Amino acid sequence: MSGESSFPDDEPAVEDLGMAPALCARRLYQIGAALVAAHTLQARLSPVQFAALQAVHNQPGLDQRVLPGLIAQDEPTALAVVDKLVERGLLVRGESPSDRRTRLLSLTDAGRGVLLDLQPAVRRAQAALLRPLPRAEQRQFMRLLVTLLEAHANAPPLAGPGGRGP
Repeated sequence: MSGESSFPDDEPAVEDLGMAPALCARRLYQIGAALVAAHTLQARLSPVQFAALQAVHNQPGLDQRVLPGLIAQDEPTALAVVDKLVERGLLVRGESPSDRRTRLLSLTDAGRGVLLDLQPAVRRAQAALLRPLPRAEQRQFMRLLVTLLEAHANAPPLAGPGGRGP
């Protein structure tokens, strides 16, 4: 098997790992994050902080332990994001009535205002990411992306900060 590619014939050769799916996905993420950051940074929020606000908006009273999976971050990073948003007065952390150890997250009025102000620009940034594709291919790409994410939903949790591992 010397020199054989582990990719099917129509896939990039091993020598060209720059086109490997994981690296392409990471680069696309970087481009998307930069497009979003162009708008969120004006409100002194990172794209991940915006994602956390959006997740809490979508699920008021969200259990803090669920947030990392919703925003694709490891637990320490998600906790730091929550701490920063609480410190800025954009989120509040409360106790669950049924379990005092559980922390529930809710938006403050200020957090809701910042989120609602940013949503149109972030939607435009997301649309800009897909704009090079014709409309039908945008929908197809998103269906395929969701299929891959669902298929890998039980993948091991992200490693330490930045997903780099120990």
